[in-house]
Amino acid sequence: DSRATQKMRLYAAKSLEAFLIEARANGIDVTVTSGYRSYAYQNTLFTKYTQNEMNNNPSLTKEEAEKKVSTYSCRPGTSEHQSGLCIDMHNQPSATQYFANTKEAVWLAENCYKFGFILRFPKDKQEITNIIYEPWHFRYVGRYHAEKMNELNLCLEEYVELLSK
Repeated sequence: DSRATQKMRLYAAKSLEAFLIEARANGIDVTVTSGYRSYAYQNTLFTKYTQNEMNNNPSLTKEEAEKKVSTYSCRPGTSEHQSGLCIDMHNQPSATQYFANTKEAVWLAENCYKFGFILRFPKDKQEITNIIYEPWHFRYVGRYHAEKMNELNLCLEEYVELLSK
């Protein structure tokens, strides 16, 4: 569409191309709305969201606002978007949880592992990831690991813990 081209690491980008081709063949129309982000851009977003939280609730301290923001936007230096391995994709005007109710979100979540991606922040894993449910946020981990995580119903934190044992 008319949005800016997004960047990713090569293997992730090639897998994403195949994922999107298969999605379109199944009547799924989504757009990648965010890929790689620089530290500076992530800092801009985090700062903007923090200010918005403080504006919406003047009783919040900056620290309280940052804590709230960190449930839906990572601090600069910790965002997966800075790795070049994740993307946001949806067919909405902006990334909202409403997207979860679409056939596109369901198809993406059910099929992403076949292309080496995981739904990074699943609804049933919020207490583990400490991030709200983001039905639009996918992380490339490679096909082998994505298939294992899907088979075991594990989020990335649980899978890393399992591998470290």
